[in-house]
Amino acid sequence: MHMSIKAQRLAGLVVGSALAAFGATISAQAQTGAEFYRGKTVSIVVGYAPGGGYDIYSRLLSRHLSAHIPGKPTVIVQNMPGAAGVVASNYVYSVAPKDGTVIAAVDQNIPMFNLLGGKGVQYDISKVAWLGTMASSNGVAMSWHTTGVNTLGDVKAHEVSIGTTGSNDDAYVYAKALNTLVGTQFRIIQGYSGTSSVNIAMENGEVQAMGRSSYYGFASQRPDWLRDKKVTILVQIGLQKQPELGDIPLFIDLVPGVEEKQIASLVSMPTSIGYSHWLSPDVPAERARILEAAYAETLSDPELLAEAKQQGIEIRPRTAAQIRELVKAAADTPAQVRAKAAAILGWN
Repeated sequence: MHMSIKAQRLAGLVVGSALAAFGATISAQAQTGAEFYRGKTVSIVVGYAPGGGYDIYSRLLSRHLSAHIPGKPTVIVQNMPGAAGVVASNYVYSVAPKDGTVIAAVDQNIPMFNLLGGKGVQYDISKVAWLGTMASSNGVAMSWHTTGVNTLGDVKAHEVSIGTTGSNDDAYVYAKALNTLVGTQFRIIQGYSGTSSVNIAMENGEVQAMGRSSYYGFASQRPDWLRDKKVTILVQIGLQKQPELGDIPLFIDLVPGVEEKQIASLVSMPTSIGYSHWLSPDVPAERARILEAAYAETLSDPELLAEAKQQGIEIRPRTAAQIRELVKAAADTPAQVRAKAAAILGWN
């Protein structure tokens, strides 16, 4: 049945009015965001002391994010070390303003720590509003060049000290998992305030080894250690080998048994989360969407990419949706496997 000319005109007016209303709604939402953020300060709360990978990536983000947020607020970094990111996570989730002015930049193990029943947790990782990830790469464990520790076989043959911040940072997780599943003898020394302090401890001979959550973060922070062969990378931790790490053994490949490999996969999952950022779930949905969009735009901003290249910082983003899928996959790991992983790490 064909419409009359009059009916067609009427339909056109209805559609046009609807589109105009939709456009007005989008404009109003953007204006609302601009009105809210104009003159505000947005804080990126980093769960470690200054100088480490999470701090370096977040400071890079802070210099470019404002340009992509309506109203162009000031963006700063606030360091809040403690319990390898748990203190900062609890703060952003439960204490900080829930208005979209506080962003978490915490350890990639924070989701797993929650899923495995870690102590002191006041956040629910399944509810947070993810913004995305700036970069992710395999974790590494390495030894200092003067220690004579050159392979994991050396760590299996005798005790090797490794510096960590707390019971859920990456070095601790790697050492505990390797000790149990591969038979290494890492002696874990806790209490350092952040990666930079562990760096100094290893240079001074206080510890013989350290673990890093991201090869990219390590390479950007201490390129001289690689260039001058001051460290030996003993093992890489991830779901698959990373090309830049050549023939360095992959943790999962060293683990026998189906259930043991499931545990190794669970421990390795956070390396795919990497240098990520999230908001409290109580942030209004509209503002969370504004920040998620701004985050994605920032990571493709030519000025950010140029600065990252100049500083040797890798940008390999993942979307908020991709991070949610990774966390869901970890949550779907069989309960008995999660319980055994928690027992290995001492989290239950």
